[in-house]
Amino acid sequence: MAMNSETIEWEVAVDDQNKSTEFNPFKGGLHCGKRVRTNPHMRAFWAATLAFCLAFVGWFAFAPLLSVVRVDIGICDNQDAVNLLPEAEKVKGCVCKKACKAAIGNANLAAVSFDVFTRFIMGSVIEYFGPRLTDCILLSWGTIVVSASAAVTDATGLMIARFFVSALGSTFVVNQFWNSIMFNRSVVGTANATAGGWGNLGGGLTQTIMPLAYRFWAD
Repeated sequence: MAMNSETIEWEVAVDDQNKSTEFNPFKGGLHCGKRVRTNPHMRAFWAATLAFCLAFVGWFAFAPLLSVVRVDIGICDNQDAVNLLPEAEKVKGCVCKKACKAAIGNANLAAVSFDVFTRFIMGSVIEYFGPRLTDCILLSWGTIVVSASAAVTDATGLMIARFFVSALGSTFVVNQFWNSIMFNRSVVGTANATAGGWGNLGGGLTQTIMPLAYRFWAD
């Protein structure tokens, strides 16, 4: 950290590198301290954690709705018969065994493929832009791809959308890097584990959020 500890009265105990030697994510309440300059450690923790959590909500958004998506994009093995059913019965009437399963399997494979590449280069990207801007870049990219996913109309489009949205998984790298430069080695393990665990909660939240959102708009 570049800030000079002689001119700043930190709200947490720090070492000679200005890394926090204590981990209290609720330090300073809702605003994470009195000022941005005096408690950047907990602000960084929450920024990294919330970015990671939101990214995972977007990354896994398709998964809980695949039973609906496969009907909408017409990949059911009995799609002709499904098209004749009343709207309320189409999801249950969809048979997904051969071609349908293959299409979903390819989409699921694509959903981790781009993440492999982005994680590979993420170290250099973070070193160049810093963790804050890197998270902003990833979340902005995710916003565009998730929004564009509404235009998917076939299996190829589903695979492309899930391929590009997988870049959001690289927020995990930013999450761990950011905490590592903010906390002393005596507490960095706890900080990284907590940030990673709470961030991963986004994968679970989307299992609740997406079905509720679908029901709201569908009904």
